[in-house]
Parts: sequence; C-alpha cells; structure tokens
Amino acid sequence: MRLAWVCAIKDLRRLRRDPALLVLWIGIPAFVSLLLVLVFGRSDIVPRGTLLVADEDGSLVSSLFTGAFSQGPLGEMLSVEKVSLPEGEKRIGRGQGSALLHIPKGFGDAVLAGTPTRLKLVTNPSQTILPDIVKETVAILAEGAFYVQTLAGDRLRELTRGEPPSELQVTQAAVAFNRLGTAVSGYLNPLRIEFATQIVATERQDTSRLPAAFLRTMVFMSVLFLALGFSAEMWKEKRQGTLKRLLVTPAPVGSFMLGRILALAVILLVMASGGLAAGSLFVQASPARLGLAILFLVVSGLGIYLLFQLAVMYAPTERAAAILANLLMFPLAMVGGSFFPFELMPDWMASIGRLTPNGWAVTQLGVLLEGRPGALDVGLMFGGAILLAAAMFWLVARRLRRGFAL
Repeated sequence: MRLAWVCAIKDLRRLRRDPALLVLWIGIPAFVSLLLVLVFGRSDIVPRGTLLVADEDGSLVSSLFTGAFSQGPLGEMLSVEKVSLPEGEKRIGRGQGSALLHIPKGFGDAVLAGTPTRLKLVTNPSQTILPDIVKETVAILAEGAFYVQTLAGDRLRELTRGEPPSELQVTQAAVAFNRLGTAVSGYLNPLRIEFATQIVATERQDTSRLPAAFLRTMVFMSVLFLALGFSAEMWKEKRQGTLKRLLVTPAPVGSFMLGRILALAVILLVMASGGLAAGSLFVQASPARLGLAILFLVVSGLGIYLLFQLAVMYAPTERAAAILANLLMFPLAMVGGSFFPFELMPDWMASIGRLTPNGWAVTQLGVLLEGRPGALDVGLMFGGAILLAAAMFWLVARRLRRGFAL
C-alpha cells in the first residue's frame, strides 16, 4: 500500500509541473457552467418585446383595449409604449419593436355604436413569437367586442346617442345589465360545459432542461479528455524504463496501478466538485444528492480511464496508442452524450449512445441530479460503475504483467 501512495504522489507532482493542463481539465466544466448560467439563468426563458401603440382616439374604449396588453402574462412579455403614427412607422421599420397597433380616431364611438371600424397592425418580420401573440390578442379583443354588441348592443347605442344620457336611461341600463349578468350566470356557475385538456406526448424534445443537460455533457467531456491524457502517461513510464524496474521489484504491479488511480481520483474529485458546484446554480439538487453525484462522477470516471488505459496498452507503438485513443474517444464523445446532450439527438442515436460506458454514466448522473432515485437505484448505479472499474483494473494489471512493461 505504501507503493500506491508513493506512486500517487509522484503522479500528482508530475501534473503539478504542467499547471496549464490541469487548469484546462478542471476549468472546462466550471467555465461552461458559468456561461450556461449567464445565457439561460435560473428561471424559465420569457420572450420580451415592445408594442408600439398609436392611439388617435384617446377614448375610454381604446384605453381598455390597449390596457389588455399590460395585464397578466402579456404584461410580463410586452412593454406597451404610446407613440404617434409617423414615429411608430419609423421605429417598426427599423425593427425597434415587436408590433405597431394603430387605433384610428372614432374607434371608441364605433365600438359602442356597433358601426364598422378598422384597426391597423404592423408586425416586425424579424420576430416570430411576440408578433403572433399580439395578432392573436387583437383578434380575441375584437371578437369580445362583437359578443358585447350582440348581448348589450341596444343599451349601448341608447347611451351613446348624441345627447348625454339622462338619469332614467342610466338607471334602466344598469338594471338591464344586471339582468343580463344574472341570465348569463346560469351558464357560467355552474358551467354548462366542462372543458378538459389532456397533454399528449409528442416527438418534440423538451428544451427547458437543456442547461442541466449541457452541464452533464461538458463534465463528461472533461472526463474523456482527462482519461485520454492520463492514459498516455503509461507510455511515458514505459519509455523511461519505470515499468521494467517495477517488474524486478517484489512490489505487486497492482499497487503501481492503484497509485495512478488514487492520483486520478483526486483530480476527478476537484474537477467534479468545481463543475457540479457551479452547475448547482441552475440544477436544483440537494447537498446530499450533489455529493452523491460528485462521488458517482469520480467512480465512473475511473472506470472510463481504465477502459482507455487498456486500449492504449494493446497498441504496438506510442504513436499508434495516441491514434487508437483518439479513435476511441471521439466516437464515444459524439454518440455517448459528451459533445451533444441526448435531448438534442435523434431517438435512435440517443438509444445507442446510452449503451456506451460514458452514455450510461451521463444518464445516471442526470437521474442523481434531477430525478428521485431510491436507495436500490443508487446502489445499482454505484455497483455498475464499481464493477466496470474493477473489471478494467484487473485487465490492465494483467496486461501490465504480461508483456506491456517489457
């Protein structure tokens, strides 16, 4: 065991002499996580825009009409700004707004009197979501005005004739509106028709979890690059004669490999802690689950490293080993969710990618961070990762004893 600690310290000291490489390995997940926080934030993405309103009528009806865009969710997406018509046309022509709504003079009287009138809506062609929302809202408001005219048009016309309404007319109108409300309430409370909605699953991917998916992707990309670089160190040991000297000592070969694993575990622990701690700004995970995720990333990362180590040890030369390691890494990264999240892949490719060692680990890491795994599920995750690492360790030590060191 003493040899394992000596080898681990030796490897850490060697890596300390190359700080740029360590910063690259450890800094990638933290840096990308910070970028994701800046781009996506911690809350849902809400489109925002400006609605330019050229209100030439200035009536109560037009104020109520434009006020609808400042209520509820619309108020969170749209900023209503009153402008003159020439100014609004210039600004919407420059793309400085989502839409321009022109309310002509006499609009309010026309709505109350039930006479035809026309609204003009100019949308920004460079935007898609907000102009369509404005268009649909204007259509709904116009349809609402139609139904108000259908139900209470006669009383409205009496109130909007040339002379101001008398107290008797106002009283009669109030009584009529009260009776209308009472009659309509029979259809609204309780509802005569119940409307139920059911969300049907579609093939469209849910993009609201992309920041967390990209976090897992970037973390395991760092694991793959770390495994690639660390596995190449074995050929340096062979070139310098370290492995030949090891074979003539009474120390077991497994202690030498255990030391390399301990050194790599320290680096993985620092990398995983930095990356996942930065990613926890938008991945809502408890400290306990975050700790389990860090530990799982270390264990699974060791298994992936040993897989790379076994592959390069069967190469005939050091140059062939570098080519073989790259040929192994890039397909695993592309298909196994370490370049692109599974959420952005076609279903058939994602199904294949989840069967790769790093793809399986990416999937399980997502379950730990975002799901609700039970004790049995967590045990199976760690059991699978430990089984892979143990099998690869045995094969690597066997290859080291039987020919690679010579």
